[in-house]
Amino acid sequence: MKKILIIITGIILLSVPKIYSQLDPSQNLQMGLSAVNGRSYDEAVNYLTQFLQSDPENATARYNRAVAYYFLQNYNAALDDATSAIQSYPNFPVAYNIRGLTRTALNLYPDAILDFTQAINFDLNYGEAFMNRGIVYKLQNEYSQAVSDFNSALTADNTLVPAYYYLGEVLIAMGNYTEAINNLNTFILNYPDKAAAYSSRGLAYYQTGKYPEAVADLEKAIKINPSLQQDFATVLNDAKSKAAQK
Repeated sequence: MKKILIIITGIILLSVPKIYSQLDPSQNLQMGLSAVNGRSYDEAVNYLTQFLQSDPENATARYNRAVAYYFLQNYNAALDDATSAIQSYPNFPVAYNIRGLTRTALNLYPDAILDFTQAINFDLNYGEAFMNRGIVYKLQNEYSQAVSDFNSALTADNTLVPAYYYLGEVLIAMGNYTEAINNLNTFILNYPDKAAAYSSRGLAYYQTGKYPEAVADLEKAIKINPSLQQDFATVLNDAKSKAAQK
C-alpha cells in the first residue's frame, strides 16, 4: 500500500492559470496525478480542478485532489473531495484513509476511527490504515486498542517503521518499558536522527534503572533538538547523578 506522507506547504491557489485550460481533460488528469506523485500539490490542485469541470464525479480525481488539499493543510476542501470520491465509489479504501487522516487533523477522532475501520474492512492488509487508526486510539489514551493496531500494521506491512515508534510510545505510557525499548531500537536503527525517539527511549531507560543509557539518549535528543533541554534537564541531571553512583 502506497505510503502517504504528511508535508506542510502553503495555501491553495484560488485561480486556474490559462495553461491548464489549454489541455484536454485526459491530459489534465494525467498531469494532476503526476503532480500528486511528485508532491507538487499546488499544481495538482490546478490540473485536477480543471479536469473535474468535465467529470465532476470522477472518484480518482476527487481522491487525488483530496490528497493534495490534505498535504496543503486545506482540510475542509480535502474532506469534501474525499467524501465525494467515496460517494462516487464506495469501495475505495484509500479514500477512506485520506478522509480519516483529514478528520484526525480536524480533531474529529470518532469519525476518523470509522473511516480507518472502513478502509480496513475493504482491505484487511491495509497496514497504513491500521497504523493511522492506532494513532487516533493513542491520542484518545485507548492504549490497548492502539497496541493491537500497531501490531496489526506491522504484521500487514513490516516496512511501516513509524509504527515501531508509536508502539514504543504507547508501551511507555502503559509502563512496559523493556518492550518499548525494543521497538524504539528498531525505529532508531532506521531513523537515527529523530530526537523524539531518543528522548522516549531515554525515559524508558531511566525508568528501568539503566542510567548511563538514559544519559546517552537524552543528551543525543538534546543535541539533535536543543529546545528539549528545558524539558529533560531535571531527568537528565538525576540520571547523571545516579549513573555516577554506580
